[in-house]
Amino acid sequence: MILKELENIDSPEERKAFILENKEDILKAKKREIKWADPVYFPATISKESANKVETYKSSIFEIVGNSAGFMDSHMDVSIRGSYDKTVQEAAKYAPFLENHNHTPKGIIGKNLGVEVRTMPIKQLGYEAEGNTEALVFKVDPCYDAKMKMLYEEGEIKQHSIGLKYVKIEMCVNDQKDEKGYAMWEKYYPEVINKEQADEAGYFFAVLEQKVFEVSAVLFGSNSYTPPLNKINSLNKEEPHSTLNTIEPSFVIEGFNNTFKLN
Repeated sequence: MILKELENIDSPEERKAFILENKEDILKAKKREIKWADPVYFPATISKESANKVETYKSSIFEIVGNSAGFMDSHMDVSIRGSYDKTVQEAAKYAPFLENHNHTPKGIIGKNLGVEVRTMPIKQLGYEAEGNTEALVFKVDPCYDAKMKMLYEEGEIKQHSIGLKYVKIEMCVNDQKDEKGYAMWEKYYPEVINKEQADEAGYFFAVLEQKVFEVSAVLFGSNSYTPPLNKINSLNKEEPHSTLNTIEPSFVIEGFNNTFKLN
């Protein structure tokens, strides 16, 4: 596979030459593959918020970051602001909440109670940089796995990752000989937070639209800035966060079947 060939090239100069020669094939391959995104680190903090859909049982509800925009990850991919918007409305709210991308019934550790795109300070995601970025924030309840619930309560689950497919992606190349690639570099480079990695590589892939089909608790992922944000007291009677898309758990299976066509 062409992405495996690219991964096995050590020299930055040779990698750059390879992507210029095989640009279209690489972009097609990236859109075909199912990707497990890198994780984000952040210690949990406690806040209070109502979750009236689940108040009939005792639960611990957490807000977690599944992915964040602007960070060039280990795949050389950068999620651009706005790339989550469509999936939040169409697919991500049905995404199952899993342990380590385990795509079996045993892998489900809790309920996905809603998802939103939230603008957050970059420093809140653990990276020393000024300004804000977009984060894909899920509200989850690890109610099906007692050990995972305890790990969340103790603050041991610090990273999360999403399973996704790319819908729209552009190759950005710091080389004026590639007219389109250089134009994309000039357009999207300002959105890259960890610019030193992009400068060293001389290229990156700008993700303009993506389709999220699951969110997982992980130890390691490719974007190391996906923390659990806080714990929510589900028995508190305040109104839910107005921008969070809360869904009935009974709709999850039907929505998942109707939404996720991976081919």
